[in-house]
Amino acid sequence: MLLKNLSPSLITSDLVTELHSLGISTTTDLIFSNASPLQIYSRMSSKFMPFADFESSIQTIIASLAGSGQDASMLSELTNSDFKMQTSTSLDDHLGGGLPCARVIEISGDRGSGKSILLLNWVLTSLLRTPEMAVLWIDTTGDFAIDRAVQILQHHQQTLDDMAVMLQRLHISTAIDLESVQQIIRALGLQLAQASEPRIKCVVIDSVTSLLGPYLSAVSSQGHAIMAAFMRYLHDLAKSYSLLILIVNNATLMRIQSTRKPQTSLDVVSNPHSAFASTIRKPALGPSFPFMTDATLWVARLPVKEEDGEGSTAHVIEVFRSRFSVSHHVADI
Repeated sequence: MLLKNLSPSLITSDLVTELHSLGISTTTDLIFSNASPLQIYSRMSSKFMPFADFESSIQTIIASLAGSGQDASMLSELTNSDFKMQTSTSLDDHLGGGLPCARVIEISGDRGSGKSILLLNWVLTSLLRTPEMAVLWIDTTGDFAIDRAVQILQHHQQTLDDMAVMLQRLHISTAIDLESVQQIIRALGLQLAQASEPRIKCVVIDSVTSLLGPYLSAVSSQGHAIMAAFMRYLHDLAKSYSLLILIVNNATLMRIQSTRKPQTSLDVVSNPHSAFASTIRKPALGPSFPFMTDATLWVARLPVKEEDGEGSTAHVIEVFRSRFSVSHHVADI
């Protein structure tokens, strides 16, 4: 968080300006600086405040950012891991009853594969089945399909009054950059620590590609470090509060170095993790991202048969990899 965005009761504008001149603009720069408070103070060009007051300001900022303690008996209730999100019969049977909590699961697929709508179906069905749960949906593209949500609920024969009550448990937050998403998730952590009801048991980030993609570069490892730190935080949050965190990821072409053309050329090949030779795409965000989640589910749209009727759709989900079930499984939806 930028120091200038902190409350004036935590840090004065003069101190913000002075620290900015030293290259310290965020709380991370200040708290995790290699220099001690005394060393930072000695570099300040203007000693407009005593060192004791400066050191006290740093301690106040740290205390405001630190998470509050949790009673062990309450933590035992919060980490109850009975919740599983049901999807389809074939996939749930393979996963042992559904998508388990305390996990971070990637839902990936090509553009237009229907992964967001499919995920919305799962979320709304879970809300219908579990009245005491709530879901946080973080929309990073600004195109959450509320009309589709209404259509899905109408398919479940929900009245307008029933829909209004149920949709109150579906919290939609729009955040188009990584810092905004981090603020939302930190606020969620504080809410979960207070054990409010109905408690959020599932978090959806749709999609993570637009958040992390701009940071990744072939000539710098900084973006990879940002991605790893963000994913590590999600894992800690999921395990601490028994959350199911579902991350939507886009796809990119599967390419390898060409053996027939110049060294700069790449050939498009089939994805070896897929059971279908026609799958020539893979999850985006680089080869290491799938290892930062507990499972990677690949969504693909199947050709519609004439007997299925106009307007019908069919999907197949492949478990590319999983830490809690057997990988390389295919399930029809």
